[in-house]
Amino acid sequence: MPSVTLACLLPARNCAADLVGYFESVARFADAVVALDDGSTDGTQELLAAHPLVRVVLSNPRNRLLTAAADLRPPFIISIDADERIAPDDAAALRAFLQAGAQRDCAYLLRLYGMVADEDHYAGQASWHGRLFGYQEGQVFPTRRLHLVPIPISIPKSRWIKTTIRIQHFGGLTEERRRLRFEKYREADPDCVFQKSYTNLIAPRRGVKRWQPRLPSLPVVANDRFPDLRPQEKGEPLISVIVISQNDEATIERSLQAILSQDGAEPFEVIVVNSGIDETATLVRKKFPEVKLVRLDSPVLPGRARNAGLAIARGRYVSFPGSHVALLPGSLAARAAAHQLGYGLVTGTMLNGTRTWAGWASYFLDNRLTLPGRPSGALDDAPPRASCLREALLAVGGFPEDMRAGEDTVVNRRLFDSGYGAYRSHEARSIHYSPCRRPHQLVSHHFRRGQGMARVLLLEALETGRFPARRVLRYLLSIVPARLAWVTLSVLRYGHTVRRHYFVALPLVVIGAFSACAGTCYELVRAGRAVYATRQRPTPSARGNAASPREGIRRAADDVPAP
Repeated sequence: MPSVTLACLLPARNCAADLVGYFESVARFADAVVALDDGSTDGTQELLAAHPLVRVVLSNPRNRLLTAAADLRPPFIISIDADERIAPDDAAALRAFLQAGAQRDCAYLLRLYGMVADEDHYAGQASWHGRLFGYQEGQVFPTRRLHLVPIPISIPKSRWIKTTIRIQHFGGLTEERRRLRFEKYREADPDCVFQKSYTNLIAPRRGVKRWQPRLPSLPVVANDRFPDLRPQEKGEPLISVIVISQNDEATIERSLQAILSQDGAEPFEVIVVNSGIDETATLVRKKFPEVKLVRLDSPVLPGRARNAGLAIARGRYVSFPGSHVALLPGSLAARAAAHQLGYGLVTGTMLNGTRTWAGWASYFLDNRLTLPGRPSGALDDAPPRASCLREALLAVGGFPEDMRAGEDTVVNRRLFDSGYGAYRSHEARSIHYSPCRRPHQLVSHHFRRGQGMARVLLLEALETGRFPARRVLRYLLSIVPARLAWVTLSVLRYGHTVRRHYFVALPLVVIGAFSACAGTCYELVRAGRAVYATRQRPTPSARGNAASPREGIRRAADDVPAP
């Protein structure tokens, strides 16, 4: 019998119409199929028996699938239903993972996406489903009749690992199929014992998005390191340092001198994107001829400026230090070293350059995750002020261009949620010169940052097709005390060198936190009406609703003169 690396379990009932596409998909990653036909009347059993990939066809009970698969002695077993597919790029990543790095004593969770209208679009949020595990003799499935998780009960949840492999679920592709699924579950669970309600199966599909190819260099284990094996091309900079500037004539020279004097770093390029009305561009041309200058004709929001720099960047990684930030010696080399460990997102240490009490208050509010006492290491959340893998930034479409603040938060979350790992390098140190020198500047600055957080929440509402009312309410009720608690704990744990400044500036920290909350409330009321109106409109056709993921980059590139 040929060697089997991965056996696929298939519970089937009246699914003849799905089997052609199912076998086409499964053949890309599995060596054998063990099927269970649960009383089909539409020719399913005959199709299963005739396909060369199917080794065994059983009838109930479901645990017999695992017993039959054991006869093939596969190192790994996966469960994929007849109305599910794994796209070719995810299938290739899965196969490579099983042959190189998968652990036999673990179970793996895959993300399931509900496809709608056609094979290129999905709706709503993805959900995690346990489907893949290493086979061991004597394993059995749970005995739950509905919503069974096909993971052996001998594998504890502490050994369940999230992956970036995606499953496309076609069971709700059309309104007719959604109605049939609803009737099936209503028949199987008329008293709603296993689930409170099944009306979600027939609810209108909102938040339709285009299916995207697997992101480049994405690790299979979610938020893990990726094997960055692509050789660096001749003349290719390792990092592109993009400084966005708007009326920063007084500060840009300090920032650029700090970047260009970096020691020990791999080859890097520096790009300045200027959209102000002062003499910043003239100063850069005169004093820093080695810097690439992108001059935009009119002031633009930060996301547009970032995309303009990204459009001409050539580095494998991209960093956005800002015109009010000065890199300390060795900072860029430390950031590059962290990226070369295989992390798609890297943040560092931020020091305070505005040493007024308002400046200290702003520093603590903005930098609790980058305090100087925090050691280097992997992070379990999307980091602030992160440099990123450039090809991943391009793949997600760059930065949103309609936000005054928070555009980097949106992108960092997208990349982290997609599965890229994040790392904090203690040695990647920078100094931030905040504009918050006085209390009124602190209030104004953090009010705008609160507005940016509201835009993040509203953008999620547009993408998912629902306004996150409960989440927003919880956020508003808890954000000030929770934020103050997070900052205080971070300072006590990692801010031993700046702790005394924190407690002296604490009243202004509280004022800044309340100002940010007020900005969030204001923006939710001001802009939330437009989002709600958008949500109430009939869902457009899937194809008409999808935008190119690189649209922002292309639009920005049109504004950029040749370097």
